[in-house]
Amino acid sequence: MADNPAVDYTSRDYEGFKASLLDFAARAFPQWVPSSEGDFGVLLVELFAYLGDSLSYYGDRLQQEAFLPTATQRLSLLQIADLLGYQPSNGVPSTGTVTFQTSNPGPAVTIPAGTQVVTDYVDAIDSPITFETDQAVTVPKNGGTSTVSVTQGVTRTQVNVGTSTGLPVQEFRLPDVPVIGGTVQIYVDDVDTLTEWTYIDYVVDADPSDRVFTTYLDDAGATWVRFGDNLNGAIPTTNLTIFATYRVGGGAVGNVNAGVVNALADSTLPGVTVALDSSGGAISSAMTGGADPETNDQIRANAPRIFRTQDRCVTLRDFSDLALTLPGIVRAKAVASTYTSVSVFVIGSDGGTPNAKTIANVRTTLQAKALAGTTVTVAGPTVVGVNVGNVAHPVTIECWPRYSRASVLYDVQQALKSMLSFAKVDFGMRMTLSDFYKTILDVDGVRYVDIPMVARADAAQTGTADIVMRAWEIPKVGDISHIMMTGGIG
Repeated sequence: MADNPAVDYTSRDYEGFKASLLDFAARAFPQWVPSSEGDFGVLLVELFAYLGDSLSYYGDRLQQEAFLPTATQRLSLLQIADLLGYQPSNGVPSTGTVTFQTSNPGPAVTIPAGTQVVTDYVDAIDSPITFETDQAVTVPKNGGTSTVSVTQGVTRTQVNVGTSTGLPVQEFRLPDVPVIGGTVQIYVDDVDTLTEWTYIDYVVDADPSDRVFTTYLDDAGATWVRFGDNLNGAIPTTNLTIFATYRVGGGAVGNVNAGVVNALADSTLPGVTVALDSSGGAISSAMTGGADPETNDQIRANAPRIFRTQDRCVTLRDFSDLALTLPGIVRAKAVASTYTSVSVFVIGSDGGTPNAKTIANVRTTLQAKALAGTTVTVAGPTVVGVNVGNVAHPVTIECWPRYSRASVLYDVQQALKSMLSFAKVDFGMRMTLSDFYKTILDVDGVRYVDIPMVARADAAQTGTADIVMRAWEIPKVGDISHIMMTGGIG
């Protein structure tokens, strides 16, 4: 009986398939001796090898797209995240305040909630950035002023998104991109009456008669509305018009400086303007908290977190992981000395304390999923400066010959700033003296360094003990100006 040939299952590219086929042909057809590439048998072998290579490639790609760590297509990542019960953020709007002033002389003016104020033209988005007032305010007469909070975005009201077919799991695409998460309201025209349906995170949690809907994102950033199937959530009956109200906008582009939001969007409110300061600048705060839609890498990190928590907060890691999955949060640390009181410290997308709306959203979400009797508090981080050297104990650096002392000094200070930049620090971290030595010695041109003092800005400015942050603290660069340069040129 003939021996069974060994199969090389790793031979999956063109050359491998070709070699395997020719090897098999030599055993199966010993009388055939390939003479050249023009041989018809060789032609067939090469065609089959090409087909095998293509099928192998697509097979590998299909496997890769089935797993979070290896998927490259955003649609694949969104579908896996949906399977794990996680909906990525489609962006977070920035918030701030604007001060309005009436004409002098002139009557009091009521500014309704949702009144739009804008910046100047922004090249990056080919339009001004629009904000809307969060509540109504009455500005006093004769030059009186009132300050009101505003949120980035534009409200779309009663947009017709389609007609119900009466089928299970109906889906409707909202026409605007990007829609701010948590702002979608759905109304069904039920025999001359608009009936509002309720948003729910997971339709599977709904009863058959519950008038609920959920939303999800596609790979183009569009938001889709999804209804139930009469087992989990009700089905809108046939030929009913579906309307949606939602807000469009968000993103880091809305994080603008104070005074940039400077005008009402239209002239429908005569007798009132954005107030000006003594120098003629608009009185509006810096707008903060805006964040872009989650990147693919952020989805890879956050989707397993939401799955691991199983929609509840029991351990400290649960609180941290769930906070990190919420829009606008990029770092989180939960601390507790007793299970009845948990403090969660969070950092926003701009590296600082998130705005009040984001903190309130984190607190509400975590509190709802915590154990009964547990109180959750949420706050921003405590930022602690780290000083390297001082007047009494300066850092001494010797440069190699032919290196400019001024250039090396600049590079050293930039290296220290990078070491203590937001991208490289975290809650509760420890930094040793050797970390600072390595950072400085890695700078091109540094021959020797002596660091006699490294300390927290709020501690005694002596010694070189480890810099230790508490659980709610993150470091930042402090005073690094006391560096004495020797050697080198100039």
